[in-house]
Amino acid sequence: MPEKEHTAAMGTSLGGQASFHLLIRHTDIFGKAACMSPAFQPSILSAVATLPSSTLKDKTIYIDNGGDVDDVKVPLLDPFDHFSMNHWWNPGYWWLDSQLQPGIDAMRLALDLKGIKYDYQRFAGGRHNERAWSWRIDKPLFSLYGVKN
Repeated sequence: MPEKEHTAAMGTSLGGQASFHLLIRHTDIFGKAACMSPAFQPSILSAVATLPSSTLKDKTIYIDNGGDVDDVKVPLLDPFDHFSMNHWWNPGYWWLDSQLQPGIDAMRLALDLKGIKYDYQRFAGGRHNERAWSWRIDKPLFSLYGVKN
């Protein structure tokens, strides 16, 4: 199914921004984007702010992130992230998802001001690494391809 309605870009961190970039730059190819713990930078935010609203009206957008939420903080050390049989060191960047929150909030505001619908989820205490993203990979997939309520 090569139609844009069935074609998505999905990425994490800076790849989350790249996925969104593909969605707005190649509207004839991509109909969906999932941005997990995206590192939205000013250039993509200004691009969205200046786009005609019609560019994203028929698109499906999913955004999520972890980080500190209220009293739930990302633990400084998680032994399962730091020491495993496959990876001897994967710090999980305990601070990064919290630090990326202002860019995510700015993107959400830009989308809200344009009247663009999107699915946003926040995972309290979620780290910025592959292990954390693998725990929630079902969320963007259901958002992009699942049955809508």
